[in-house]
Formats: sequence, structure tokens, C-alpha cells
Amino acid sequence: MDFKKNSLKKELEEELKLSTDDLQSHAWYHGPIPRQVAESLVQEDGDFLIRDSRSSPGDYVLTCHCRNEAMHFKIIRVVLRPRKGYSRALFQFEQDQFDNIPALVRFYVGNRNPVSESSGAVIVNPVARQTPLRLLIEKYGAQSQPPADVISAPRSSLEPSRRRSVRALSTADLADISLFRTKDKSGSQPANLDAVGRRSSLYTAQSDSNLIGTSESTLSPEHRTPPPPSPVFRTGSDPVLRANASRHSIRLDSTNGVAQWGSDGQLHAKPPPKPLRAPSILLPDPPEDLGSDATYCELVPRAPTVPPSYVDRVLAEEKWKARARATETTFGFLDNVVVVPPLSPCVEEETPQAEGEAFVPPEIETTSCFQPKTFCSQMLPSDNKPLDAGVLKRLKRILVESDSHKTALHILQVDCQVLRIRGVSREQQKRMGVASGLELITLPHGSQLRKDLLERHHLIALGIAVDILGCTGALAERVDTLHRIIQLAAELKAAAGDLYAFSAVMKALEFPQIVRLQQTWQALRQTHTDSAITFEKQLKPFLKALNEAKESTPVGIGGIAVPHIVPLLNLMEGVEVSEHTEDSCELLFRVLASARSMAMNAAVHQNNAEAKLVDFKPCPELLEAFHSEFALRLFWGSKGAEVGQAERFKKFNQILTVLSQKLEPDKKPDR
Repeated sequence: MDFKKNSLKKELEEELKLSTDDLQSHAWYHGPIPRQVAESLVQEDGDFLIRDSRSSPGDYVLTCHCRNEAMHFKIIRVVLRPRKGYSRALFQFEQDQFDNIPALVRFYVGNRNPVSESSGAVIVNPVARQTPLRLLIEKYGAQSQPPADVISAPRSSLEPSRRRSVRALSTADLADISLFRTKDKSGSQPANLDAVGRRSSLYTAQSDSNLIGTSESTLSPEHRTPPPPSPVFRTGSDPVLRANASRHSIRLDSTNGVAQWGSDGQLHAKPPPKPLRAPSILLPDPPEDLGSDATYCELVPRAPTVPPSYVDRVLAEEKWKARARATETTFGFLDNVVVVPPLSPCVEEETPQAEGEAFVPPEIETTSCFQPKTFCSQMLPSDNKPLDAGVLKRLKRILVESDSHKTALHILQVDCQVLRIRGVSREQQKRMGVASGLELITLPHGSQLRKDLLERHHLIALGIAVDILGCTGALAERVDTLHRIIQLAAELKAAAGDLYAFSAVMKALEFPQIVRLQQTWQALRQTHTDSAITFEKQLKPFLKALNEAKESTPVGIGGIAVPHIVPLLNLMEGVEVSEHTEDSCELLFRVLASARSMAMNAAVHQNNAEAKLVDFKPCPELLEAFHSEFALRLFWGSKGAEVGQAERFKKFNQILTVLSQKLEPDKKPDR
């Protein structure tokens, strides 16, 4: 007796040492045990095992314990038929598909995902078998009878060199067949292509269930029983819709009771019907005469739902297309999918494409949104000259009278308009193809908007520089102006949540024409120490972290309204983000990750902007001062505003250098 136990134990150990892709190597696989035995083995919530399906040989069933009861889920087998003379099978419950059963089990056990949404059953603890599979097959395998509608043909009438249908075998033949799947047997393809000989491939056969060797018309009424129930009847890569139709009405024709072979070219008097393309499988209630083993918990394969954001939708599409390429299969349903534009809650009115409307491709903008010719100004004459002295004095007075917080909100309102975060009409959304400019700047057809935003960013910096360098009076005037600019940067960062304008103000403070004003900075440290410390210890490190995409900014309610988009704009327009160093690739990855976050949270940024601008009443003159068209005409005049950007910026940089030299001339070296 001990010798027999040791022998069985050794045999079980040898089975478990097989390859992990082999089903027999896993102790949770119990072979052909009956339903009642499986239910007795799973006692606690989370217990599970895999067994062979007794109602449809060749399929597998997951038996688990959940909510004080045993549940049974038949594993859906999807047969893929590439045009290469062989077939491949994938296994799934409702959504995710796997190459084999062990991979499926590892996924659901490791991630604690429910087997089905309706039941919520989660598998955790595998129930290990204590005996080799050989004993289980010997004990329970003989009970696994073929379906009653299969009448076998005599063995002598079949040629041994041909592959016979499973339904054409006798009960004695079925007893010799192993229920384990191998790589040579899958779907309806021949087990060995070499055995086909001169026969044509079985590519046109729909499934093994069509290879029936006996006409039902020759059977007696008591033998006319329906085919075995199965919650899944897959053909090709598409599911078959079986909606509330009686299983007794399903009949498969054959030819005069003669057994058919898998390699025969003529399997049917009429070609089998093409499968219906349906997104799910509807199962009728099983007939009572099939027994309780034919019923399973409902499993409905589900197509992935459309994500709410553009980025998630692209990731989902790439995931399914990559899976199709990996399986070397042409998924017809991918070509027929109607791609719905991303649904974004950025606007409370209708989405860019309403139901029933035809898809309109987004427009590619080729002209700038800044039109200084058509800009109506309250402070500038129709034909103004560059840096008009009267306009500069009037603008200076308006900025001094306004506190930093109010000025920051004026800048935020204009930035939200230019970046298309607020006030975007439905027609404008249709032209963009998205609901927000934060999404558009991540797309190829958003190039013009990116160029406009880069120009506006530099115009804000130039305006700040002119405000400082235009103080030609006493040193105290420049110090007070520099102090006010630093306060404005702090307000843009914290209160307004406009990191785009914040980086523009900081860019101006780091212009070489401003940095070289040693006397001004030294006087600032003496008279406005807090501002100097804030600039050096808080604002400059924060900007550096933003440029390196290392600073995580809050996006919740009350957080950032306009994120830091300048690194993304430079990257998308071919401007070097940084020097080529060892961290260049990591920096690129962080910038792209932040861009994805901006696009996904476009609605949150809009809500933040709405919350910060609620009950805000702008001053018309101050609001005009921060429009890009106003800056273009103020800096270069009504005629010079139409000149190319590179030439304009180069000339104005020379002007700033001259102004800086007048304020604090370079000290001549002593001879």
C-alpha cells in the first residue's frame, strides 16, 4: 500500500514538473471530475479549480465558491483562423483574452478581477488535486458520454489515414481520446497537415460541430436529441448570436449516414451559414432534459467601452490593434468600428458631434489667431508708432493702480481665451475636433495654435521687460516696479493658477538685460527683502522644476487653471527642450507624460478657471493691455506688426539692450 502511494505521489510530482504552459502541470486542474465533485472541493469564498466540461468535450469550466454557493463558468474559446493553414485559440471570460488557460488563471488571481461583472466572483485560493490525472480519467472519464445526437459509424468503414470527425466516433473510441488539448489539435483544422495529402484544407469548415456523419432524418424520434448546450459557439473570430431560439430546432445536415472526414472538401450539401457579427452572445434557458451540468453562470463577452478622454481612447484602440497584429489575425470588426470623437465634459452644452450627425474632419489652421489689423483698441490710434510714449505712460499708470491679484486675473482671462479653455463654442469644437485647446496642442493639426501660444508667451515677457526698463527715473522707481512684478509672478502661481503666464513673467526676469541690473537687484534685497527671498528661494526653483517636468501641480478643484505647456510647445514645434545630456530621454518622457495628463484633465482645468474667475469684473483698459494684438502694435507699430516674427524679435532684443545700457552703463575697466 505504501509503495502504491509513493508511486502515485511520484507520478503526480512528475506531472507538476511539466511546462507551465501545459495545463497538466497545474494542481488546480482536475481533469474530467463531475460537477458535484467539483462543488464539494470548493468550500470557502475564493476557492476555485478548473475542470473539463462534460456537456461539451474539449472545453473547460471554472468552478469557484462565492457568496456561500458554488458557481460554474464555462471558459469561452475563440478560434482564430489566419490564412496560413492552421488555427489558433484564445480563451476568455468576458473581456480579456489569453493564449492559454494558465495565463488566464494567473491574470484573474493576480489582479483580483471579477470573473464576470454580474456575479462579482473573485478567485483567490486554488484547490490542488491530490492524485494524478490518470486516475481521475480512469475514474470519471468513462462517464463523459458523447452527445445523444451523435451516432457513430463502424470503425471498419473509415479509412485509417484520414482524420475522422469527433461526432463520427463511437463511445469506445471516445474513451481512448485524451481530453487534454495539444498543439496539434485546435478548432476544426486537421491534427497533422501532412495527413491531408491531396485533400484541400479545412479552412472553409465552420467548426468541428459541422462534421456530423449521420443524417438526422435516418434516426428514430427517441434519438433526435438536440446538440449539447454550450454558452459559446464561436466561428472564426466572431461570436454567433443565439437569441432565445429553441435548441431543439438546430439541425445540421450530412450525407446519407456516411461518416465525413475532416480533410474532405465537400462537407455539406449546402455551405454553412456565415456567422452573425454580434457584440455579445445571448443564451436561451437550457432544456431540462440535458441535466444540471449544462447550466452555467452567465458570461457575455463585452467590447471595450469608449473611454471618456481622447488619450484613453487612443490607448484602447492601440491595445486592440496590437493584439490583432500579435495573433497574426485580421480582425474584421476593427475595420468596422465607428470611432466616436472623445466625449469631454469641458462644455455643458452639446458635444462636438451630436448623435446622428456625420463626422466632420477637423480643420487645419494655417493663419494666426492674432490679427492686429482688425484689432479695435481704446488706447492705441489706428496708425500708431512703435513704443508710443503717451501710451506707455497711460499703461504704466493703469498697472500701478491695479493690485497684483487683480492683474493676475486679467492675464488669466485672456490666456483662457487664447488657449481655448473657456468660452469655446460648439462650432469651434467641431473645427478643432476636440473640446479644448489643451487637447488640440497635443495633436498634429494644432501646430498653428502652438505657434501662437509660443509667440504670446514671448510677448508677455517683452511687456514685463519694457515695464522695468522703461523706468528711466530714480532707482527707487525701478525697485518698486521689480517688486510689483515679483508679486505678480507669485499671484499667477498661487492664486490665479496660471503657470503659462507665470513662466512668461519669470522668463522676463531672467532676460540678460534685466539680470545685469546689479544696482536694482541689490536695492531690492535691501528695501524689499521678502520679495527677493521669494524670487530666489521659491519662484526660481519652482520654475526649474516645471521646465524639467518634475513638479507635480494639483489639478483638483481650486488647483491649476492653465498648466505649464511651454516645454510641450517647444517639443512639438522642434525647439530643443534642453541640451543633449544623459537625462534627455528621461526629460522627454516626463514632458510627454505631463502632456497626457493635461489632455486627460482638460475639463478639470476648465472648472478651475471658471471657479477662479467667478464674479470677476475686468477693467476694459487693463484687459486690453494683455491682448497679444495690443502688444504687437505697441511694440512694433501698426505697420511693423505684420513683419516676420524672427525679425521683429531680433530688433526688439536690440532695443532692450540699449534701454538696459542707459539705465546702468557698463563700468569701464581702470587703466
